Amino acid sequence: MQGVLDLAYITVFFLVLIRMASFVASCALFSLPGIPALVKAGLSFILAALVTPLVMPAVTELPQGVWEFALAVLGEAGVGLGLGLVCTLVFNAARMAGQLLDFQIGFAMSAVMDPLSGSMNTLLSRFFFFLTLVLFMNMDGHHALIRALVNSYRLVPLTSAGINGEITLLMIRIFTDTFALAVQICAPVVAVLVITDLAMGLIGKTAPQLNIFQLGFPLKIAAGLSVLAVLLPALTSLFKYMLETLQKDLLLFMKGLA
Repeated sequence: MQGVLDLAYITVFFLVLIRMASFVASCALFSLPGIPALVKAGLSFILAALVTPLVMPAVTELPQGVWEFALAVLGEAGVGLGLGLVCTLVFNAARMAGQLLDFQIGFAMSAVMDPLSGSMNTLLSRFFFFLTLVLFMNMDGHHALIRALVNSYRLVPLTSAGINGEITLLMIRIFTDTFALAVQICAPVVAVLVITDLAMGLIGKTAPQLNIFQLGFPLKIAAGLSVLAVLLPALTSLFKYMLETLQKDLLLFMKGLA
């Protein structure tokens, strides 16, 4: 009897660990390459060890056989990856806003390979991303993420996750909201830059002897960064709203899986 209980406990622990590890590997907060892999694995193991005693009493049926166990592992990995993808999409709104601003200001030519994201990023995109991370940590968001992950075992019990049309529509809405948030973040600065372009075009028509291309590049940088510095407190409030919507999206995603 004791051996059966131990085997059931180990099975539950392994399934919990799969969901935890998948979330840590895909979430933008925990999946930074600067974090050693051993730290990520240790965090997943510790969280699984703490959560398993809470999950164990609610488990009524465990997978029987190799195929059922393999399907259960794939299901738990899918739940963890889905939760991490929702978090990453929300964080990418700040990065996309920075890339749009860099393109308008002229910083797009300074794009370099960012080892943290593994992609080509520009100056303001990295600035916005790290600003979002700082605000997220300041709002105790990392603890909120862990609480949401623990609650996922109550809303989506082990081996019970399923995909339906609501999940597809929810992911499409989150994806579109990501672009909408990115446009809202950069819209004021882009508006000023468009006015600056129009003004330089008028100057070029009235004074053809001026080199507008040479004059416009530093002028757009100065105008864009000045407006960004003035609007940064308001943008910070928008970032906080973006992070608050993350918790709502995670809750809706878990209810959809259930």
